[in-house]
Amino acid sequence: MPEDRRSTRLSLIQFLAIIAVTLSLSLIVDFGRKATASYRVRQNEIKLAQEVAELEARQQALKERKALLQSDAFVEQWARQEMHLVRSGETAVMPVIPRPVQSAKTQEGRQPVEGVEEQELPCWQVWWALFMGSAPGS
Repeated sequence: MPEDRRSTRLSLIQFLAIIAVTLSLSLIVDFGRKATASYRVRQNEIKLAQEVAELEARQQALKERKALLQSDAFVEQWARQEMHLVRSGETAVMPVIPRPVQSAKTQEGRQPVEGVEEQELPCWQVWWALFMGSAPGS
């Protein structure tokens, strides 16, 4: 009989050990899952913090650009350069490129040559002709 009690006692100890190991493994696995979830949440938090910082920097740059675009100096510069507007009392000067005058005889007898384009005068020659009334050197 004493052997039966020892085997029963040993069985009971083994049973308790199995339960303890099972609970321990369950806790370890659960801890690992929670640690992994916490790591993922932290990585997402870092990523979102970087994105927020980038968006705040962009917002600040846009605010500065808005202030610049609403300034009087920029509006005047845009009006003069893009819209070619002038203030009251100013005169707008638009140079016109003079075209060589051709006689009726040369216009009728001349055939257009393919691949050959008329050369435009350089800008300084246009201004020279505008202010001096003739081409430079003539």
